[in-house]
Formats: sequence, C-alpha cells, structure tokens
Amino acid sequence: MISDGYVAIENEAFRLIRNNLHKANVFAFGIGSEINRWLIESVARAGMGEPFVVSRPEEAAAVSTRFSEYVRSPVMTRVELEFAGFDTYDVEPVQVPDLLAERPVTVFGKWRGDAAGAIRMTGLAANRPFESTLPVERFRTDASLPALRNLWARHRIAQLGDEYILQP
Repeated sequence: MISDGYVAIENEAFRLIRNNLHKANVFAFGIGSEINRWLIESVARAGMGEPFVVSRPEEAAAVSTRFSEYVRSPVMTRVELEFAGFDTYDVEPVQVPDLLAERPVTVFGKWRGDAAGAIRMTGLAANRPFESTLPVERFRTDASLPALRNLWARHRIAQLGDEYILQP
C-alpha cells in the first residue's frame, strides 16, 4: 500500500489486511509532506510489518532502499501453526504472515493448564514443504516474569485501539 494516508476506506482496508495475512503481504509505504501516520502505522501493524515513510524528497532513496531490503528475502510462505497437547487461546495474529529475513514473525497467545505439548509449524521454504515441531517444554520460562504478559497486552491494546478508532 502506497499512500499519503488520506483515504476514506480506512476501516475496510484495515480489516481486509488482517483477514488476509495468509494470502498476501501488505507493506505500508507513506509518501508526502502531510502523511496520515496513524493509518500508515496501523496498516503496518495489521500487516505484521514495519511502516515506511517518506516525508521529504531527500529521504526517498534511503527509505526505498530500506524497503527493498525488507521485502527482498522471503524465508517461508504459507506459514501455519498448530498447537497440540495444551489449550491455547487469544493467539495473535489469527493468520500468520510470511516470514521474511528482515521481518520475524512473532506470535502472542495464552494457554490454560500446563505449558506442555508442541507447536507445529508448516509452510513453504524455497517453494518446498517445510515442517518443524517445537516441544513447548524446551522453551519454558519463569511464569513470574511479567514481560511476556506485557508483550501480549501491549499488542492487544494496540489492536483494540486501532479497531476503536475505526468504529463508525
């Protein structure tokens, strides 16, 4: 998406992006001296990416180069996650975007009961099927660490804030 950010379909664009992460990549690139930064940043957040903004002509080459490097190297496409052996809920994003060399995929969620079982990740790497299973027990963390809860909460608050602003 390349825009100055002043469009009349923010709500529709935002939901379209969120609901189709598994079908396409969306990158927010704002151009202009009076950019709607909220929209560009929200679109980037919905697309699980980084916003790119050019507000002055002399910035164009550097920002374009950074953008090109960002999208150049897809590592895995059609990424799917399955959780087995433990009860997960509030997992975000609902649709996992493609994994790029410059864009890691971060998945937030909660679980009930013991953190035991496995997370199975599938997708296409170099256009070949890829599968990896990660045993949850191997990645246990101290439950008293508040940072993990805060990361999920901040992500969720940002999402809810975007949705609230878009309400008619």
